[in-house]
Amino acid sequence: MAAALQVDVQQCSISVQALFFCVPGRPTRSCEAGWNLADALQQLQQCGQSLPTASCLPYKPDYMGDLPAEVLCSGTCNNPSPHAAHGKFSSQQITSVWKAQRHIRQHGAVVSRFDVSKEWPVVCCSC
Repeated sequence: MAAALQVDVQQCSISVQALFFCVPGRPTRSCEAGWNLADALQQLQQCGQSLPTASCLPYKPDYMGDLPAEVLCSGTCNNPSPHAAHGKFSSQQITSVWKAQRHIRQHGAVVSRFDVSKEWPVVCCSC
């Protein structure tokens, strides 16, 4: 977002807490639940102009999934991010390094992810 708007990245602070835990009309999430890019983009598109900054609503994970929304979503101030409303958020699959480089030059950041399915075995090592 900062690259596309040509502003300092520190000015584009968005509360991760608000993005993940404080989605209007949805049940409270916990750290055990997964989250996908489509949900994040939808939250940015619908609530970008009202998302608080990270300093107003810092990240407080709900490890056990038992904290109510009033606790998770209560910030220290009510300053929405001035730049989040100006961002354009969409997704597309980029399948080559060359296409990723071109996209970054034209539009700014690229989000990458690696989905681990439940079918994959868990490999643990003790050192």
